[in-house]
Amino acid sequence: MTIEVQFAVIPCMSGHFSSVVLNAYGAAREGLARAEERLALFPEPAILIAHIRSAEQEALGWLEGESFIPEQLAMNYGYSPRAWRRWPFAFVQAFERKPPWSAIPTADAIRAWLKTDDPAIEGWPSPAPLAIADTRLEGWARQAARLSALPRLIASADLAASFARAAPLPHGSIVIGAMLADRHAMAKGKLSAGGIAAIGLNQNRAPWRALLTGVTDDDLDELTTHARDERCRLAWLEALGAGGTAVVRLDQRLRLWLARLDTACASRRKSSHLRPLALLAGAGPSLTVARAAKALGLSRQATTRLIAEACKAHLLREITQGNAFRRYVIAV
Repeated sequence: MTIEVQFAVIPCMSGHFSSVVLNAYGAAREGLARAEERLALFPEPAILIAHIRSAEQEALGWLEGESFIPEQLAMNYGYSPRAWRRWPFAFVQAFERKPPWSAIPTADAIRAWLKTDDPAIEGWPSPAPLAIADTRLEGWARQAARLSALPRLIASADLAASFARAAPLPHGSIVIGAMLADRHAMAKGKLSAGGIAAIGLNQNRAPWRALLTGVTDDDLDELTTHARDERCRLAWLEALGAGGTAVVRLDQRLRLWLARLDTACASRRKSSHLRPLALLAGAGPSLTVARAAKALGLSRQATTRLIAEACKAHLLREITQGNAFRRYVIAV
């Protein structure tokens, strides 16, 4: 698989950008292309997608200034595939909702994207729609339209930074700006739900909020707007590359886990439920005995024994420290 069309080389770029930005641009393209390739070739794509999404959610939470452990999601909010929507973070209202644009988004496109129209979760109040300052959003959109002449990855850096500075939302402008820019950078495919760059910013511990304002703890030689924008572009491109590399490493870890699963299943009869149990756990945030029993059509007693067997084979691990309503995740 190749995605050269998506990240095509832009001619005459050297006349507009520094060599540092150009090098970061090339590294970002390469990292994202490798990640797209790994996703296309992964034998159990639902599992890789689930873990990419979990990493994106953790990174976007970090970008919002919130600290949490992904495993706490299941313990606090349950094992439903939609349990993450109970998080009280701004990104939750747009995460995994495909943006309605491929070019630079308009103000109307942003409003449609942020509109809360997801089905209500039983027993939980629906989140209030994000308040949007229309004047700021319209002003940002007029400036953003000028970025269409830039290479997509570089334009995405400017989109993220300019949306955060325009602050059309009372809270969450930084994370929502990063999400819309991330999806603009990767307009096609399933790699991103808005948080690949956030993964990279988190891993690089990039001071994104400080870079946006041009105020950092560093002793900088140049404090002009041009220098500020250059530093933002560099941090964003490096984050895209690091996010792509993180996906590749995740692919490698999950392939090792699949190899352990193959080994564990090789000595068992064909009717064994070990493989479907493990794959079920891999494709969701966590697994309980009740959920596994229902999905596999087994009794709770048989499912409990099967989960214990999977833990002994180092395929699953418990995340609830022996408490009631035990939950399990795959051991990667």
